[in-house]
Parts: sequence; C-alpha cells; structure tokens
Amino acid sequence: MRSALLSDSLGFAQLLRTHRDKARLTQEELAERARLSVRTLRDLERGRTRYPHRTSVRRLAAALELTGEDRVTFEAAPPRSFGAPAVAPPPEWGLPSVSGTVALSRLPLLREIEEVVSVASGGGEPALVTVTGPAGVGKTTLAVQCAHVLRQRMALDVLFLDLGRDRRGPGELRTAVRQARIARMTSPTSGGRCLLLVDDADGTRHADRLPPLLTLGFTAVVVTAREPLAGLVPSRHLVLARLR
Repeated sequence: MRSALLSDSLGFAQLLRTHRDKARLTQEELAERARLSVRTLRDLERGRTRYPHRTSVRRLAAALELTGEDRVTFEAAPPRSFGAPAVAPPPEWGLPSVSGTVALSRLPLLREIEEVVSVASGGGEPALVTVTGPAGVGKTTLAVQCAHVLRQRMALDVLFLDLGRDRRGPGELRTAVRQARIARMTSPTSGGRCLLLVDDADGTRHADRLPPLLTLGFTAVVVTAREPLAGLVPSRHLVLARLR
C-alpha cells in the first residue's frame, strides 16, 4: 500500500513538473501565482508530500491555466487519504502560506512598510502602500511576510483579500470587507487597528472595486499589483525587481 502511495505521489510530481515546464515558469513564479511557498512547491515536485492538499492542487491548476481534460486529470492525480479527517481550507480572510525567510535585499523594503504603517497606527492618516512588479517577482511573498511582522510587532489584525480571484461586485465586496473589519474591531489585543492586504490588484479591471475599500477605517492598506494603480496616491510606492 505504501509503495502504491509513493508511486501516486511521484506520478503527480512528474505531472506537475511537466505542466510547469510547458508553461515556462520557474518554481518561484509558479509558487507566486498559486499563492504557495516555494518550499511547498518543491516538496510537491519531488513527491515528498504524500497527500497534497486539494486547495493547493486547485490553486496550481488555476495558476497553470489548465482547462478541460488536462485540469480534470491534474486535480484527480494526487493520492487522497480516505482515513484521515478532512482539513478545513484557510479562512476567507486568512494570510496564505509563504516562506518565513525574508531575502536580505528586501529587508529595507519591509522596514519601509513597517515605518509607514507605524506612523499611521500612531494616529496619523491611514497609510496606503503599493507594491508593484512583474509576475513572479515576489510581491505577494513580501507583502504577506510584512503582514506577519506587523501583526506580531504592532498587534495589528490583518485581513487578506485576493482581489485578482474575487468575483464580487463593488457593493457586495465592500460590504463583505466591512463586515470582516467590524468583526476584527472586537479583538482585545489590536485596539481596533487592522491592516488590509489587497493582492493582485489591476488598475483597469478593479478600478471600481478597490477605492471603496480604502474608506473602511483600516489603519493601513497594502496593495500588490503588476503596474502602478492610476488614481491612487500611496503613502509609499515600492517597485520590486527579480532577486539575483
């Protein structure tokens, strides 16, 4: 039985590598698109993960832009544990999993974000930080790493919104975010302070959905996007280049 599971795991690993090669993506680029850590992706490609999480598999299929039979085959390929209890997917507003190690060259950027948010949490105007750069450069990873640091050092609550995949209209989305924000205001440790991390924004597709979220009383809003967002005046704008 164990050898069969190992064979299934290696089969999915080979399928994953094949699709990634066809898409001409590096591990870092695919991990960024799928909202997974690079370590998680490497373990999947090496067959080290016996039971890949269904959510991770679906994210990979979407990131690889698989459709039709290719997608069905891909999502059905990983072995599943029928005896183990089901694992609940991450909460809607929870931060995705990323590497806990911050690249040395990006520590100054992380400190810049922390400085801007620190001023805002002290009673200044709400901070707006935009992080831009091409796909796969590590925007989401840096923003999430920063959110973890801010939550720990400044006792901020954090809401994560994957705007690129969210399909709600402007009014429905604003209501949902507002309700989540109100729920966080009852936290005994944050004092009502909350950071909103908006991932994968697009100035054209999201022109009517992003601005309403900036008026909901967040201490700070961090937005990742491939291009600068027209109409927004950030407190700080960071541009990421590929790591060398």
